[in-house]
Amino acid sequence: MKTYPMFRACLMASLFILLSHQVFAEMGPDDAHTLQTKEATQFKKDTAKQSPSFQEKKWTGTQGSCETNVEYNYVGNASNNLGNGQNANIDEDYFDIRHQFMRHTLLAFLVEGGFEYQHLGFDSPIGSLVPNRLDTLIADVGIDFRWSKKDLVHIEGRPGLYTDFQGSGWAAFNTPLDIGYTRVVNKKFQWVVGFSANTWRRNRYLGAAGFRWQINDRWKLKAYMPTPDIEYTARPNLTLTLGADIRGDSYRVGPHFGGGHGAPELNNALVDYQEVRVGPGFSWNIWPTIEMNVMTGYMVGREFDYHNGGPQMNGSSAPFVSIAIHALFKLPGEPLVIPQSNRISIPDFFNYL
Repeated sequence: MKTYPMFRACLMASLFILLSHQVFAEMGPDDAHTLQTKEATQFKKDTAKQSPSFQEKKWTGTQGSCETNVEYNYVGNASNNLGNGQNANIDEDYFDIRHQFMRHTLLAFLVEGGFEYQHLGFDSPIGSLVPNRLDTLIADVGIDFRWSKKDLVHIEGRPGLYTDFQGSGWAAFNTPLDIGYTRVVNKKFQWVVGFSANTWRRNRYLGAAGFRWQINDRWKLKAYMPTPDIEYTARPNLTLTLGADIRGDSYRVGPHFGGGHGAPELNNALVDYQEVRVGPGFSWNIWPTIEMNVMTGYMVGREFDYHNGGPQMNGSSAPFVSIAIHALFKLPGEPLVIPQSNRISIPDFFNYL
C-alpha cells in the first residue's frame, strides 16, 4: 500500500504522455503549430493579467498611486574579522520598510515621494569594531521623465540619516543621488545605464550599465546591478529565479564609537558596508499587484570598510533567507490618458492642462 501513490503518479504520467502523443499524431503540422501558438498567446495574456509589470502599472490607470515594500532577512553565523586581531561568528537581522506616493504631472512626469527605514543588526561581541547596528531613516524623493515611449530617465534623491544611532545627530545626515536612463529597444529588449553619487563612499561616483532580455514567454535575463538574475515563469503568477543580490551603503558611527572600542580615530568615522548574496528564489503574485518575493542561498561575503584611515574587515559565507511583500495600489482619481504617439508633443501638454 505504501507504494500505491508513487505507482498511481507514474501511471497517470504515462497516460498523459501517451494521450499527448496520440493527439499530436492525429494532427497535421499546421494544426499542431496553431495549437502551440494559441497556448503561448493565452499564457502571455494570463501572465500579463496575473503578474503585471509594476513599472508599466505606474504609467497607466489613475493619476495617483502608492507603493509599499516590506522585507525581512536573516543571515546565519559567518566568521568575521573584528578589527582587533580576532574573529568571531556573527549573524545578521535585516528589516526594511518603504512607502511611496506617486503622481503623474504633465503626462511626461511621474513624481515620487515617500520614506524608508532600513535596519541592519549584528550580534557583534563587546570590544569589536563591527557596529551592533547600521540604520537608515530617509525621505525618498524622485522623478521619472519620458519624452517618448522608448526613453525613460529616473532621478532619485535619498536625503536622511545613515547612522548607528549612537549620538551622531545631524552629522549622520547625507544626500546620495541616483540617476538612470532606460532605452526600450522593443518589448523584448531594453538596456540601461546608471550613475550614483555619494560623497561619503570610498568611490564617490559610480557608473553601471546592463540590459533586460525577454528571451521568450517563459525565460527572462536581467543583466544589471544590483540584482542580476535569470527568471523562469512557471505559472502566470509564479516566477522562479536564480541570481545575485549586491547590497550596501555608507554610514557614520557615533562620536564615542572608536573610544569605546580602543580606536579613538574611529569616532564619527564613515564606514562602507557591502555584502553579496547568491541563490534561488521565487516571486508569487498573491494578487495582480501584491507580490511576495522569497530568496534563499548563501551570502558569499561581507565587508566593513572604514576607508578614512581605519581598518577593512571581511566576513566569510553563511546561509540566508529573505522574504518581502511588494504592493502597488492605485489611488482614487481621474483616469490617466497617455497619448498613443511616439513622442509627447506641446499640444499634448495643453490638452492635459
